[in-house]
Amino acid sequence: MRLRKLACLVTALGLLGSTAFAGSKAKGGDASVARAGIEAGNAKFGEAFQRGDASAVAALYTEDAMLFPPDSEIIKGRKAIGEFWKKTHDSGVKSAKLTTLDVGTGGDVAYETGTVVLTVQPEGKPASTASAKYVVVWKRQADGSWQLHRDIWNSRAAAK
Repeated sequence: MRLRKLACLVTALGLLGSTAFAGSKAKGGDASVARAGIEAGNAKFGEAFQRGDASAVAALYTEDAMLFPPDSEIIKGRKAIGEFWKKTHDSGVKSAKLTTLDVGTGGDVAYETGTVVLTVQPEGKPASTASAKYVVVWKRQADGSWQLHRDIWNSRAAAK
């Protein structure tokens, strides 16, 4: 009986948390402000990446951020994230155009889902494109800005 009550309490708390998170998205106020900040961050990401400025890209992440690249180990921390993006750029990925599809907020965190189109041109080869889908968890900073905190993506299926 005690276990059942505990299970009910945990379930209720989970539902309340989910409702609070979803509710903030529905209100529009917090989510629209967050979306504007996130889209501005994505624009900075794209510009810095295209310049090959891995330090500027890394600065868009929290100090304790994590990347979850496909077929790779988790990359932890701003320094390692900068190194990852530098290697990615050096390998021939020349640009990343991010498109936000959805943003939801809950307190000082927000989630973003979206797509990215990459321009890839390894040395001596013609340019091509690749696309992926992603989910990012953003954290609001003390100054009101948003930084990437958790970043995961995978490729989109090729067009048939």
